[in-house]
Amino acid sequence: MSPELTTHRMRTVHTDRLTLEPQVATHAAEMFAVLSDPAIYEYENAPPQSLNGLRERFAELESRRSPNGREQWLNWVIRLPDSRLIGYVQATVYPGGHAAIAYELGSAWWGRGLARQAVQAMLGELADRFGVRQVSAVLKQENQRSQRLLERLGFTLASSAEHARREVERDEHLMLRELEGSIGLPAVLARLRALGIELPPGPVRVDGYGDSPELSQALLALIVEGRKRAGTSLLWALEAEHEALPQAGQIEVVVDHRHEPALITRITQVQVLPYGEVTAEYAAIEGEGDGSLAYWREAHWAFFSRECRRIARAPSQDMPVVCSAFELLAVVAPAHRR
Repeated sequence: MSPELTTHRMRTVHTDRLTLEPQVATHAAEMFAVLSDPAIYEYENAPPQSLNGLRERFAELESRRSPNGREQWLNWVIRLPDSRLIGYVQATVYPGGHAAIAYELGSAWWGRGLARQAVQAMLGELADRFGVRQVSAVLKQENQRSQRLLERLGFTLASSAEHARREVERDEHLMLRELEGSIGLPAVLARLRALGIELPPGPVRVDGYGDSPELSQALLALIVEGRKRAGTSLLWALEAEHEALPQAGQIEVVVDHRHEPALITRITQVQVLPYGEVTAEYAAIEGEGDGSLAYWREAHWAFFSRECRRIARAPSQDMPVVCSAFELLAVVAPAHRR
């Protein structure tokens, strides 16, 4: 088994309109009817030849892993609230945080937003539970319906060089998506375990710095150098994303722009106050630029303005900010030099 691939038990995933159930051999009978729909195969592939063949294939996939142990096979069937199965979503997870996905719904269920919700639910599970950071999908160029779905899900067409590198067929498209911002605590803890790192006792949270790779690298470098011992976030953004406020005493795993664990800190103090009331003493602790309050205000006004645009708010001197002081416990990786 590859040490780079962390195994997690699949679980059932619920949304407001459907449920993703880990696929097993007993699903074969109902799925045989779904997968016998000829409309599914307009562009490629063919329906299963027999129920027994499909059942045997589902039984093989229950191993959840390729014969060489380097790939994790994740297959879910899609179930409606009325108990009907309507299709599947699946992912092959490779070492290094990449997954290739596929999906199929019976044609009776096209155009209802169900495929989008099912794939989105799977992407969230891949990021939060299996540490996936990049997702790919390959489809026939003629399949405009599937391309539009992937575009709505945030996928973009890969470059011609990437098509060549991955040996994509001439009549196919390769589409990619980075799972930015969706990394969750289980995936981060799994990554730390794979690196042989144990956290100190206490509640744990995951966070990062900056809204670009360049800013993230610069801020992490300041922490490693000992100049930065505080960070500030916009309360409105935390509320919009349903994120809990940091709390004094929490262990924080700081991830870099690639969502790899980079630092481990302990939060020592948290205060929420209006942007305009941040003090020169706090700006010096945050340690950015020349450490002055003037620099802090200029840099953070620009950053919070971008955050406000993202969540449809207007920046102001009264906008609430979360000021968190911390101590550095460990450097996981030299992310500031990547």
